[in-house]
Amino acid sequence: MALTSCVPSFHSPDELAQMAAGYAFARPKNKMNVTESVSVGQWDVPYGLDGPRRIVIDTNLQKAYYYIAGRQVGWSTISSGKAGKDTPKGIFTILDKDEDHISSTYGSVVDADGNTLIANYTKGEPMPPGGIYQGAPMTCGMQLTWSGIWMHEGIVTSAPESHGCIRLPKRMAKIFFDNTPVGTPVEIK
Repeated sequence: MALTSCVPSFHSPDELAQMAAGYAFARPKNKMNVTESVSVGQWDVPYGLDGPRRIVIDTNLQKAYYYIAGRQVGWSTISSGKAGKDTPKGIFTILDKDEDHISSTYGSVVDADGNTLIANYTKGEPMPPGGIYQGAPMTCGMQLTWSGIWMHEGIVTSAPESHGCIRLPKRMAKIFFDNTPVGTPVEIK
């Protein structure tokens, strides 16, 4: 019997990470197709349940949880802020609501005929001659900070993709919006 079978082998960190792919401690690949994500969420309020409302956003899991009277009644997939545009963490309050909110910072630039000149535009960048700023729709918007962080309908992939806002799929954005009064606490972790 050869002694080499008892000698431990050593692997580089890259080799170990590749071998770990698929195990519980490896980073999950949970990014979803947009058409799949729009219906991911649940809402089930028992008849007569009323009381204080609270929303908890988990940016690691890319989920939002809705509570009434301390009981979880709903959840939704989300997309929070991408690297460099991180969603702020802490306890916030719904400051304002606007069902047809339009971004005053992010959007596109179009010409007089409505043709897109710049698809992903941030206010303050150079504007082409004749360009008209068109803010991105933030339907079912609920304002979380005075600096422009909102919870609203948007493209949700279950991965951080926004400019700091919390995006919800269309159906869940409407449910959260309709059931959340101004003043509702929102914890972002």
